[in-house]
Amino acid sequence: MQRIFVVFIIAFTVTACSVNINKSKTKPAVKPVEQVSQSAGFIQSIALANGATLVVEEGRLEPRSIGSISVKLYKDLNVGDFVAAVNFARDGTIVKAVLIENGDNKQKLSITTVTAGSGNYQASQLICVTSNEIKLC
Repeated sequence: MQRIFVVFIIAFTVTACSVNINKSKTKPAVKPVEQVSQSAGFIQSIALANGATLVVEEGRLEPRSIGSISVKLYKDLNVGDFVAAVNFARDGTIVKAVLIENGDNKQKLSITTVTAGSGNYQASQLICVTSNEIKLC
């Protein structure tokens, strides 16, 4: 009787341990960031015609009314295939980032900011993008 009990315990232990071995470990697909709420600062990804992606964002940990803008170019954002970036100063918050030219070889991005306070003055900065370069126009 004792042998049967020992065999039963061993079989139960081995069976219980093997239950979790073959579970599939699927990872969720990485989704590009669209745009976060204005209270958290501006961040937006923009798909280009050549398959690359631009990421436009206000500087993190900076005041919303003044700081910097960062525009990063990725060949493939999902795997982090970074190409280049440009940073520049801003006076105000980003209200929109729009592609005004989106060809296979050349793209042009317009970033519009609006100042804080009663003036609400708007300013635009153009960013020129090629397959391996990003710069202020």
